[in-house]
Amino acid sequence: MKKLLIILLLLFSCVDERIVTVPRNPHIEVTMLRIPYIPLAYTAWETPVTIYGTLESEDVSVERIVVDWWSDMYWNENDSSGYYKLLCRKCREAVWHDMDGTRDTMLISIDSLRWITKTHSISDSNGNFYNTLTPVSTMRAHDLHGSFMWLWWSIQGTVIDSQEIFLMD
Repeated sequence: MKKLLIILLLLFSCVDERIVTVPRNPHIEVTMLRIPYIPLAYTAWETPVTIYGTLESEDVSVERIVVDWWSDMYWNENDSSGYYKLLCRKCREAVWHDMDGTRDTMLISIDSLRWITKTHSISDSNGNFYNTLTPVSTMRAHDLHGSFMWLWWSIQGTVIDSQEIFLMD
């Protein structure tokens, strides 16, 4: 009985070398260009605008970190008479805004539409990342309230920030 007790004490008092300590969460700072408005071109369908940011960290390398992007505005390559504006960030319900001023709420598949932002950016060795926004001419405001788009960006599934951008004449 004493031998069994001693063996049990030895087994349960030993440190398990397989246990890995979880490193603390790295702190990454994101500095992002703010774009209050985009003047839409009259002579071109798309108005390309470059947006950029910088990642900084003392804990981890910021090279090759993926930044994901979303917008609330999309257009259909087979129908240039308007655009879609989502009712929430990643929902399937959107409002169709036609050039004649009419609107219609409907369910959409975002994957079948043209995004006005690239979906991913990858940071370089200095932590810099870039994206090109391409709103189209039909997104020009057709009423007194103007036309606003939302842009979100995230890293590893966590939304970092967003900004509202005025699309103007």
